[in-house]
Amino acid sequence: MAEDPRKIVEEGYDLVAAAYSRLERENQWPRMRWLSKVLSRLAPGSSVLDLGCGSGDPADIEIARLHHVIGVDLSKAQIGLARQNIPKGRFIHEDLSSLDFPDESFDAVVSFYTLEHLPREQHGPILQQIHSWLRPEGLLLFSYEKGDRNDVTVEWLGAPMFFSMYDPKTIMRLVKDAGFDIIEADVESQLEQNREVSYLWILARRK
Repeated sequence: MAEDPRKIVEEGYDLVAAAYSRLERENQWPRMRWLSKVLSRLAPGSSVLDLGCGSGDPADIEIARLHHVIGVDLSKAQIGLARQNIPKGRFIHEDLSSLDFPDESFDAVVSFYTLEHLPREQHGPILQQIHSWLRPEGLLLFSYEKGDRNDVTVEWLGAPMFFSMYDPKTIMRLVKDAGFDIIEADVESQLEQNREVSYLWILARRK
């Protein structure tokens, strides 16, 4: 791999932080509807980890109404926005692949539009880590761009961006192999600057 994916993603999201935050305001995305499926299953005061939290708007704002939220993002600019948007949350500027939390720290983990920005060979190990961070019966919700692309860099919102993902069948197998039962999964499309993009949404529970 000639280019460093971490550097591409970090610099890319720093550059497009403002433009990215506008995307979901321009078109209705499925994110909040899927998030409600998690929040409706949690007792007030639950601990929720958001991997790739971005600016925290709108997901972490909603989570923080009744729960404790910790957000992690590679982009320093995005973390700065998240700290402004959710003052009572905890936000960490870090690479997902180097995170270390104690076992059974969280009641739920969510991750939106994030895993496809890491080399796909890391996706299985990250799912296994998430499993260890969740309490028994803990919930996992994530979106995963539909496709089968191995380490490509393209222009996105005017900046270079790295993408890498498996086909839906493979990522669903990795979720099960990591120790999860899949509660619900579906492919939905959303508009991003008038371009339709399809994502696989997976809601799962730790066994």
